[in-house]
Amino acid sequence: MAYRAIKYIFLFILSLMISVLIPISGSYGSEASTMESKLKAAFIYNFAKFVEWPASTDNAATNQLFVIGILGYNQVAKELMAIEDKTVKGKKLSVKTLSNTKQMRDCHVIFISASEQNNLTGILTTIKHKEILTISDMINFTEKGGIIGLVKVENKIRFDINLKAAEESGLKIRSDLLSLAREINH
Repeated sequence: MAYRAIKYIFLFILSLMISVLIPISGSYGSEASTMESKLKAAFIYNFAKFVEWPASTDNAATNQLFVIGILGYNQVAKELMAIEDKTVKGKKLSVKTLSNTKQMRDCHVIFISASEQNNLTGILTTIKHKEILTISDMINFTEKGGIIGLVKVENKIRFDINLKAAEESGLKIRSDLLSLAREINH
């Protein structure tokens, strides 16, 4: 019963974050940018709680850590590093800035910054069929093969999900997260 209550609290918090009106337009300058980055980091952290990885995902390097990798430059990395003391799925959260695609293999989640737009095809090809949740705020990320795309709609952060890409990576996205998605690509 306690698990169900916790599950609904997390779901409530996630849906609150999605529906809250947070001004992220240019009129608020860097304050809005910081708020947007914090909100995206919160989304990324909470997405991990609603995705199931196969047992084979754990290896000697990562069995004590839940690793979120950041590929490319983005303010979101700073916000994620600020919550490194948290846990995900009973493991200590570790946030790593990645400098190349070889470093991605030990990650559970990879946030691909929009600065990597020109490298996206190669990045997604490198980790295709690997048990890694890909997230980005690039335009049309899920249409290009990414799993979760953060999108700004009417000054709110929403998200799209590419269910086929998730399944190809061996990941199961829980129905309660799917029900909150703006769009689901099959």
